Amino acid sequence: MRALAQFIMRGRAQACGTALVGSLLPLISPAAVGLVALRKGNSQALIVALWALLPWLAIYLSSDLTPFMTLVPVAGLVVTLVAAGVLRVIVSWQWTLLVTAFLSAVSAAAFAFIANVAVDQIVADVAGLVAQVNSQAGVSEELQFVPSRAFVLGLLAWMVALTAVASLFVARWWQAVLFNPGGFKEEFHQFRLDKTLAIAMFAVVVVGVALPREYAPWIELVSLPLLIAGIAMVHSSVALMGWGGQWLGLMYFGLLFIGPTGVLLVGLAVVDSILNLRSRLAAFKNRNS
Repeated sequence: MRALAQFIMRGRAQACGTALVGSLLPLISPAAVGLVALRKGNSQALIVALWALLPWLAIYLSSDLTPFMTLVPVAGLVVTLVAAGVLRVIVSWQWTLLVTAFLSAVSAAAFAFIANVAVDQIVADVAGLVAQVNSQAGVSEELQFVPSRAFVLGLLAWMVALTAVASLFVARWWQAVLFNPGGFKEEFHQFRLDKTLAIAMFAVVVVGVALPREYAPWIELVSLPLLIAGIAMVHSSVALMGWGGQWLGLMYFGLLFIGPTGVLLVGLAVVDSILNLRSRLAAFKNRNS
């Protein structure tokens, strides 16, 4: 990956070529755009982004795929470009993640206008899939969840945000590897949300729990900065205490397969923002060393 980052930074032609060919692989194109934006600014990154968009434009014009199949990766690319520009200017992961979540929500709302028919088809397809799963599981009709338009649009917003955040992390890591070894690790381990903001976001999440299930993806989108802060807290604690990487593996396994893990990380992030758990953990280790 270091060699690829060096190749991207070698010149505009190399960056554009990587963005073009990288559309065939997950995260490569948006991460390349993010790296150029972080290092050289959005004016240079915009040119690279246009090359990254070419394959998706070709797919849209020459295939029978629904607009959704091209709009989501394009939206992820655009959100990554803007978020990288924000991070370059203000050097704040807190506000960068907030901007990412907001723009992802805006992009999902735009889908409803740009690809209205396609969104309706996706809603019907998802509803059919969920009904089939419920039928096989023997779930009664009274307990069955029928995905709505709001639910599907929330899922799309979450997909865009996840793509943008993952791409931005890769881009920032590439930048650190080339120009500031170890810088991304230190930056990520120190990431913590402002106390007031963390409490406000957690309050929104708590209120959102009382909303109908169709709004669950939107609440998860709101809680995204808290989730990232919780993950950063675990990474920092494992490194500080010298624990093995199996603890990180356990956390990510839980995120993928054990639902309450995300809730626990969100709660951990809020507590850390209020009580600064990392400083307390460091003091505890120093007393016992």
